[in-house]
Amino acid sequence: MINAFETYTADIYAWAYRLLGRHHDALDVVQDVFLKWSRQCSISIPNQPRGWLRRVTLNRAIDLTRKTRTDRLISDAVDELPVADRTGATLEQDELRSDVSAALDQLSDSQRNVLIAKIYDEMTFAQIASEMDLAVSTVKTHYVRAIQAVRGKLQPRYNHEE
Repeated sequence: MINAFETYTADIYAWAYRLLGRHHDALDVVQDVFLKWSRQCSISIPNQPRGWLRRVTLNRAIDLTRKTRTDRLISDAVDELPVADRTGATLEQDELRSDVSAALDQLSDSQRNVLIAKIYDEMTFAQIASEMDLAVSTVKTHYVRAIQAVRGKLQPRYNHEE
């Protein structure tokens, strides 16, 4: 069995942090992912460990974003106080991360994994295809559809002249 913790911890943290933007949340995701990894390996080791870990990481980060968004809405409704000690830029960054996470949530697992691998990990289509055990043309199709879907989701809110 490969030592996934030593091999993939930095990647998992980076994927989670890029989506969440908070160190402690990213660490929580890393812990959750390795707990799932341990349970999965007791059944069978995934053929493509990095791809499996990326998918679980992204799904867990999106779940955490949903929970945080829901908790924030409930908190705001209850006490109607502004978020303390936060700058406008930080709030805008949090909103953008939340919007991107929501847009990624709308994608299929394959589209999401391809998009993250291509953009965040700067992998080639051939590398992604090999990792996901797909044809290069299929990976390219997932990528184009993912970009179109995310753009369509974000464009109404962030419509700037190009």
